[in-house]
Amino acid sequence: MSKQQGVVLPLALIVITIMVTMASILLVRSNAEIDEAALVQEQWQARLKINDAEQELLLSMFAGEQLPGGYNVGDLFIPTDGTFIKLKNGVEVAVQDLAGLLSLHYLRRAELVKLFTGYTDEQQATEIVNHIVRWQRQDADGEALPLERNAPFRSLDELMLIPGITPEMFNDNEQRPGLRSVLALSGSSFVNFATVPDFLLVHAFGLTDSDLSRVTSLKERRRWDDISTMIFDLGIAVDQSLIPSSRYRVLYQYKGVTARAEYQVRTTIPLPPRKRLWYFPDHERHFLISTAE
Repeated sequence: MSKQQGVVLPLALIVITIMVTMASILLVRSNAEIDEAALVQEQWQARLKINDAEQELLLSMFAGEQLPGGYNVGDLFIPTDGTFIKLKNGVEVAVQDLAGLLSLHYLRRAELVKLFTGYTDEQQATEIVNHIVRWQRQDADGEALPLERNAPFRSLDELMLIPGITPEMFNDNEQRPGLRSVLALSGSSFVNFATVPDFLLVHAFGLTDSDLSRVTSLKERRRWDDISTMIFDLGIAVDQSLIPSSRYRVLYQYKGVTARAEYQVRTTIPLPPRKRLWYFPDHERHFLISTAE
C-alpha cells in the first residue's frame, strides 16, 4: 500500500503541474486576445471619429472662403500649411496644400538638393537627387536603365528604393518631418509659399530663423500679400502671387490612432471629393528588399 502511495503522489504532482501550465498558457492567450480585442475596438472608435471629422472638414472646405493659406469658415480658420487644429469631436487634423510641398514630377533640383542636406551630407544629397531624376527618365532609345524604373514614381514609398534613402529618412520623427511629409508625387508646377511648412522654408528655400519668425507672424495675421512681397524681396520667387491648389494631404489624429489621405477639392465638383490616397492606421512605411540572386 505504501508503495502505491509513493507512486501516486509524484504522478499527482505531475498532473497538477501540467494542468497549471495549461491554465497559464490559456490565461496568457486569453489576455492577448483581450488586448487585441481592445485594440480593435479603439481603432474602430477612432475610425468612426475620423470619418466624422473627414466629413466636417471637407464640408467646411467646400463651404468656406478659400484663402492663400487656408479656409475661413465663420469663426473657424483651417490652415493649409500642415498645422494641426482640433475639431469639435476631438480629432486633430492637419491640412497641407500640395502646392506647398516639393514635387517629384515638377522637379526643382536646387531646392531638392538643399532639402536632402537636411537629412545627409551635400555629396550624398546630390547623388540621391540624381538617382531620383534618372529613376523617372527614359534614355534616348526608350530602354530602361539598370536599377531604375524610367517612369514617374507610383507612390512615395517607392522612394525607399532609391540608393541612399532609408526608412529613417522617409518616416517622421520627433526632431524633423520625414520625406513622406515634405514631398508630393505630382504636387504642383508652382509653389504656394503661404502653405510651405517651416522645415521646407528653412531647408529647401534657405530662410533664416529671423525670416521664419516673420513669416509665422504674417501667417497668424493672415497678411498674405506681405508674405508674397517678402518672398519676392528675398529673391526666392519671381512671381509674387500665392495661388492655392485643389489638391490636399490631410493627417488625422485621435487618441494615438492616425490616418492619412489625399483629396482633390474643387467647388465645381460635387461632394464627396475625389480621394486619391487613404492610409488607416497610418503606420510607418518600410521596404524590405530581397538580395537573393
